Amino acid sequence: QFCERFGVTNYDSYEGFLGAIDAVYIASPHLTHYEYIKMALMADKHVLCEIPMVLSGEEAKELCTLAEEKRLVLLEASKTAFCPAWNHLLTLVKSGVIGEVVDVKASLSKLVPNNVREMDVNQAGGSVTELAPFPLMAIVKLLGKDYLGVHFFSKMQDGVDIFTKGEIVYGNAVASITLGLGVKTEGNLVISGTKGYVLVPSPWWLTNYFEVRYEDQNLNKKYFYTYQGDGLRYEIQEFVTMVLSGRTSSYKLNHNESITIAKIIGSYRDSNNTTYLK
Repeated sequence: QFCERFGVTNYDSYEGFLGAIDAVYIASPHLTHYEYIKMALMADKHVLCEIPMVLSGEEAKELCTLAEEKRLVLLEASKTAFCPAWNHLLTLVKSGVIGEVVDVKASLSKLVPNNVREMDVNQAGGSVTELAPFPLMAIVKLLGKDYLGVHFFSKMQDGVDIFTKGEIVYGNAVASITLGLGVKTEGNLVISGTKGYVLVPSPWWLTNYFEVRYEDQNLNKKYFYTYQGDGLRYEIQEFVTMVLSGRTSSYKLNHNESITIAKIIGSYRDSNNTTYLK
């Protein structure tokens, strides 16, 4: 009925579908991403994949290497990474407006029923796999990929983390993520520096407003932006531009950054450095 209404063709196999297209957008359940991406790349198709792209650093590195060897676009669809407001914020912070960044705190939560995919252990459900890619993207973009260590604190329910706090330690800074599917928290982003700090109010991942604050409140500045739709257009625009220009790397979210995000998620899934709350 959908195909008849919109005049599109349906396929009964992924291989048949890949044979008829130039590029694919993957928005399937998490555990299918690795196989679908690899099959698409092997068929010489460009790939835009929803977050989390994959669930381990090894898988991410393998796929990114394959894409680079084949001169294909493989882009993680983190809509925040490609929106104008976030990139202006990143430019300001990198320019030193708040001095040296020493702390980043990013939170994200949503309350969901117990019978949905996000809460199913057999479908890689949980706060980290569902929510971590956005705050981890912010941390990696601000502090880099060379972290020294991570530690997690989780509250579990039926094998799924309904709440997780993660601490990521760098040589000159520390960062934290607070995530919840069964626990609600303020979803803001705070970037602390030696001269001031940046506050991005909830929902910070749909960035359309942020403040740069100082000890002298007269120096504070507010920045307002228009955030179009639900953000899909930003990631699609970056993806299409890369395909048409033959550019396989995006400075807004490059392969090494996606690999680092997947590595941290994979570390959690391997139960490394995790304290479980009662």
